[in-house]
Amino acid sequence: MSEPSETHEPTTETTQAAEPAADPRPAHLDESCAKAPINKKWFYKLLIIAIFFVGFGGLGVYDALIKYPARGERFADWAKWQYLEAAKAANSEDFGVFERESSIINPVEELASLEERRASGRGSSSQLRATMLDTRYEWLNGLKTIGQLTPERTTIEIPQDELEALRAEWTTSTSNPSPLKSYDIPSQWLIMIVCWFIGGWMLLHMLRVMAQKFSWDAPSKSITVPGSITISPAQVEEFDKRKWDKFIVFLNLKDTHPTHGGQEIKVDTYQHALVEDWILEMERASESGSGASQ
Repeated sequence: MSEPSETHEPTTETTQAAEPAADPRPAHLDESCAKAPINKKWFYKLLIIAIFFVGFGGLGVYDALIKYPARGERFADWAKWQYLEAAKAANSEDFGVFERESSIINPVEELASLEERRASGRGSSSQLRATMLDTRYEWLNGLKTIGQLTPERTTIEIPQDELEALRAEWTTSTSNPSPLKSYDIPSQWLIMIVCWFIGGWMLLHMLRVMAQKFSWDAPSKSITVPGSITISPAQVEEFDKRKWDKFIVFLNLKDTHPTHGGQEIKVDTYQHALVEDWILEMERASESGSGASQ
């Protein structure tokens, strides 16, 4: 007969893995530091934003110098075709007008005259001639928008040859170009100015912050902030954290501080690494009364 197997009662003690005690106090607080390093998170965040603004401003330059002028040039070319077709049609009502009036010697004065006519509502008794004048206005205005309203662009030596060349080009086109607005090109220059100003300001701000010096003296738990202001825990009346959510603390100094007694020192703890830990260590030392006294 086989003997019954032994059964082991579960022990009442529960074995737990030993966990190291968490140390909330960083080790670097016991090491003096001549200059706090830049917070890489802050640095790369601002760098990406600055590059975005500089790049977007560059797109504004491209649009102002290349994209929009090319679009405006294309519309002016199409509008010229429409104008010559209308002038050719008007020739059936007023023989010789096509050869006689297609070329424009003084386009600036002619555009001003057409604008005045449109503003006053004065038209032509001939429908075909009215269409001719309307298309002439669109052509000249298109040239003005791209800064090409010059006699060299509006003088047409042989209207029939010009019309045939434009017909060959545009009758095969699948779409008609849209005209530029008067503000299209200037707005791109404005975009460039605004974006490059913001991007340049951000890059300059980054350089200024990189030049700032925060240092830490571990034995006395003292911090030196930009302006070569050295502050020990015992010299701080209050660690004002009213803007702590924005990583900013105000150190209200006691009257006994040798150079800035009674003043409030603003410290941004986000731009430089380690500074936040130094400030919190100073606060702990001040509360425990272990800070260096002056």
